[in-house]
Amino acid sequence: MSVNTDRIRYLFRQYLQKTCSEQEMQELFACIAQPGNRALVEELMDAEYEVLQPVAGAPETDWEHMFEQAVLPKREKQVNISQVKRLLWMRAAAAAIVVIAVGVVGYWLINRSTKNGVAKNDQPVQRSAADILPGSNKAALTLADGSVITLDSAANGQLAQQGGSQIIKTKNGELVYDKTAKNAAGPHTTDHSPLAYNTLVIPRGGQYQLTLPDGSRVWLNAASSLRYPVAFIGNDRRVELTGEAYFEVAKDAHKPFHVITPTQDVEVLGTHFNVNAYSNEPSTRTTLLEGAVKVTPVIGNQKSAIGNRQSAILKPGEQAVFIADSRFTIHDADLEDVMAWKNGFTLFNKADLKSIMRQVERWYNVDVVYEGDLPQRTFTGGIERSARLSELLRLLEVSKVKFRVEGNRLIVHN
Repeated sequence: MSVNTDRIRYLFRQYLQKTCSEQEMQELFACIAQPGNRALVEELMDAEYEVLQPVAGAPETDWEHMFEQAVLPKREKQVNISQVKRLLWMRAAAAAIVVIAVGVVGYWLINRSTKNGVAKNDQPVQRSAADILPGSNKAALTLADGSVITLDSAANGQLAQQGGSQIIKTKNGELVYDKTAKNAAGPHTTDHSPLAYNTLVIPRGGQYQLTLPDGSRVWLNAASSLRYPVAFIGNDRRVELTGEAYFEVAKDAHKPFHVITPTQDVEVLGTHFNVNAYSNEPSTRTTLLEGAVKVTPVIGNQKSAIGNRQSAILKPGEQAVFIADSRFTIHDADLEDVMAWKNGFTLFNKADLKSIMRQVERWYNVDVVYEGDLPQRTFTGGIERSARLSELLRLLEVSKVKFRVEGNRLIVHN
């Protein structure tokens, strides 16, 4: 694409003034993507940073607010799932203007308490010769007899037979329980058979997709596990989750579907929702995208009333938050942030450094160690989930956070 410098300057100014048309915005993003335009865009960004330096008590520029006003439509209560991934792309494209000088695929917006503009840090991340790669499709399946199949090294095709279903590993990194397979062999589970369970364990640095015997689909995030029966018999369908998973539940009005975590019971008939229930996170979060779910807090394996209610029914776009000290709240969710991991992004929304590092530990399979006093800042933004660890760290270093990598240890220091 050959665009003269005056045109790029015009488009950039239109964007900053929030008067860009949709066509002009697309043209600007296309210009930014061209390596030949990088020097000019960096020059424009540097000039803008100088102009926006706070003076005489002027407030610091809120880049995130600028982006939201320019790009995002007002959120509505009824959620269109297909729009979530599109919004993520729009968010990344718009924010690319803010970090183009960093030169990393993805984006990062930084909210800082200081008033001296955007911090610059030219010190590179100290890392080992072999950069740390992001996670990939990794999982281990424990069958009802206790035998374990390592899925990332297993060949594609049929792996085992359980409860009348063939267990199949597809070439796309998915585990499927197929009850309709023509060559299914072995005993079939009936309503009078004892329940037999399989467990899918996702290690740090892994993710996997699962289709359950009833046709429900589950996407499991890093450092998560799901325990489930090899056939859903009786009056309901129950699975046990640790970590994070996104569910698309097959409808069955006669058999409600339950997701059990250490702190809650989520009951559905057929819907799309995400559950984040990591043991090292301060809260358990259930977010509804489509349909309806009933969330009931559980304490010590017993259902427990929180406040004046036993449970809450979520509407699309709402999130139930259960905190360890027994506080239970419902609020509107940022669906782009919630669904980012499934859609190929690592995103943070006004997150402190330690919460970011917990995600880094899970996805990049590293142990994080802290040295000295850490900066009290929050971060909003993200990067593609396929990025190497060094790319993510380089973005964080813009805000004067320092890192070094020693083997499988990531040291955070000031």
